[in-house]
Formats: sequence, structure tokens, C-alpha cells
Amino acid sequence: MTALYWVVDCLATLVECIGCCAFTGIFVEKKNVKKRILMDSTFFSIFIIMMNKISLFSSLNGVMSIVILASLQAAVYKRKIKTLILSTVIFSIIDMAIDFTVVQMGAIVFSINTGEVLLNYGIERIFCTIMSKTILLIVVYLMHEYNRNKTQISGRHLGICGLIACILVALDYYIAENSMMAVNDKMRMFLGIYFISSIVIILLVFSLVLKLGENYHQKNEISLLELQNEMMIRTEKNTEQVFNMWRGSIHDYKHKIFAIRHWLEEGNVDNVKEFVEQECENLTQKMFYVQTGNSAVDSIINTKQKIAEDKGIIFSSNISLPAEYAVSDMDMVCVLGNLIDNAIEACEKQTSKYIEVDINEVKKMILIKIVNSYNGEKIDTSVTSKKEKTMHGIGIKNVKKIVAKYKGAYDMECEDDEVVTTVTMLYK
Repeated sequence: MTALYWVVDCLATLVECIGCCAFTGIFVEKKNVKKRILMDSTFFSIFIIMMNKISLFSSLNGVMSIVILASLQAAVYKRKIKTLILSTVIFSIIDMAIDFTVVQMGAIVFSINTGEVLLNYGIERIFCTIMSKTILLIVVYLMHEYNRNKTQISGRHLGICGLIACILVALDYYIAENSMMAVNDKMRMFLGIYFISSIVIILLVFSLVLKLGENYHQKNEISLLELQNEMMIRTEKNTEQVFNMWRGSIHDYKHKIFAIRHWLEEGNVDNVKEFVEQECENLTQKMFYVQTGNSAVDSIINTKQKIAEDKGIIFSSNISLPAEYAVSDMDMVCVLGNLIDNAIEACEKQTSKYIEVDINEVKKMILIKIVNSYNGEKIDTSVTSKKEKTMHGIGIKNVKKIVAKYKGAYDMECEDDEVVTTVTMLYK
């Protein structure tokens, strides 16, 4: 029986490690890690099994198991350590609550106290182990499916969820250790209901955190839509203004010619000079309307060009986009808006002011290259002096997330007199 128990315990521990990795995958997205999860889970499960050989059940054993599981997540995902720790704690409370619930129900079924299930090698513990890990896998699978869209969860919300999980872990272990000798079925039923409540509480908190994440994402999308609409309206007004200027100039052309001839006949050269200077100033307010075939790209480029030129920045663009590509208009507006805003802000502090925007298709990738003048000072992208903070609030972090979404890359290099920012995104 002892040999059978350890076989079951080894498999259950491996399932627990794999389940924890799958649960962490809800919060930290990383592809092609299935083999790594299986290999590392096998390795780390050995340490948990060794602890179980020393003591089948204790608070210290539980704490060490959490530490080992957190180390496993760090080995597999290798980033966002705080998120990995919090996800491990949340998983642990779900795992423990399921274990303790099944133990209470098992004690009622086999008419023994919970201590005999937790501390002895027997058919009762084997049965409870198989049942609890089966339920655990089902719960993790359902949670994974619930967040199929990989909603981004803020660190603050995840931290609150983790804090609640820590409190529940401590309470569950305290109650479990102090109720092992309970023989009253009503008491065991009450404890079973309590542990089920622990699972329900953490699942409800998890669901709430996901909803908050979805709301945050929706607010960002609405902000981007409003910004895109504002940019399109502004571009339309700028275009209409310049068009009216040229139409008025053409309409008044005959009268202006007569006026110039009259001034020349009278020898009034000063009036002619003043008129020519005024016309030259008007000509600098030319319309340069980018037409790529994509209204979102057109609106952002033309609007940012007008803003740049109003600040005395020479703005040039060379854009050639494929007819169809996978990058959404929302994501393209976010990326271009942030990058050009940063370039404009950097140029405002320069003597020589220029921005060059190149967007082309290169080997099934959309290549965005933005070059702006630079005086050699250290660039801090976390601080902005812009009055228009809506787009900047999305942040370079979100630009990098969007780039990663399309299997691309983000790079910024500072040379002697200019900054070159390059973004690539898969368009198919």
C-alpha cells in the first residue's frame, strides 16, 4: 500500500506542478513552453516529494511547497517575478482549499477523522489525492478558458488578489491543523463548506480582477477611438482651411495683379514688397496631405505633421503600406501616435529640428522607422511635457506589447545627432 501511495503521490505532485504552470500562463503569456513545463515540473516535483517523505502534512511543508512552485514558475517564464509569486500564491490557495475540502468529505465517507487521512499512508489518502488533483485540473482548465483572450491584469489588482489568497492560505492551514482530530460529521461538514467557500471567494476575486482588466482595456480602446476621431476632424479642418486659402487666392488673383500694376505705376515698391512677403508666408502654409489608402494612418500622420510644422519642425514622410495587413487601425494609431509624439517632444529642444517617418513592407513585416534630430542629452521616455497627454498615457510599454502581439520588435538607437526608432510588425 505504501508503494502504491508514493506512486500516486509522485503523479499527483507532477500534476500539481504542471497545473501551477498552466495557471501562471493565464497571467504571463509565453509561447512554446510546453516541453519546458514538463521537464521543469518533473525536476521540481522531486523536491516536493522529498519534503512529503519527511512530513506528510505541516504548515512548514506548505510554505516550502509554495516556495518551490514559485521557483518553478521563475524557471519556466523567467520574467515578471512579482506576478509569478502572486499567481503561485493564488494557485496554492485553490489547491489547498480543494485538498482540504476533499479530505473533509473523504473523512465523512470513510467514517474516520481528517488526521488519519492527512497523516497516514492508506487507501483513504490515495482516494482523496486522486479526487483533489482531478478537481484541481478541471478548475485550472475552466479558469484558463475563462481568460482565453488573455486580458491584461494590472499589478495592483493582482496584488489584491494575492493578498486575499495569502490570508486564506494561512486560515486554511490553521483550521486544518486544529481540526484533524474532529470526529463529528457536522463539524466536518461545516469545515468542508468553509473550504469550499475559500475556493469560491478566490474564484470570485479572480473573476472581478479579470472584469476590471477588461474594463481598463475597453477604456483604452474608447480613448483611442476618440483620439482617432479627433485627429480625423482636425485633419479635415486643416485641409479645408488650406483649400479655402488657395481658393480665395485664385479668386483674388486678378485683383492682386491689378493692385501690383497700380503700385508699380506709382513707384510704390514698399507695398509690392509687403505683398510678396505676405504671399510667401501664405505659401509656407501649404497643404501636404498624405494618402496611404488607410484613413487611420492618414489621419495620424497628417495631424502630427501639422503639429510638428506649427512648432517649426521639418516633417517628411515616405509611406508604402500593403493593401491588406493584420495590424488593426487601433494598434497602428497607438504605435505611430506615441512614436511621433516622442519625436516631436525631442525636437522641440533642438536647434536643428526635423522628423523623418518611413513605413514600408519588408519580408512580410511592416517596418516603421522614425528619425528625429537629437542633441545628445539622455532621453527619459517616462516624463512628458506634452499638453496632449492622451496618447502619451498609453505609453511605450503598450507600444512594446502591441509589437509583441504581432511578433515584431522595438528598437531605439541614439546616434551623434539623431535618434532612430524602429518597429517591425508581422502583417499577415
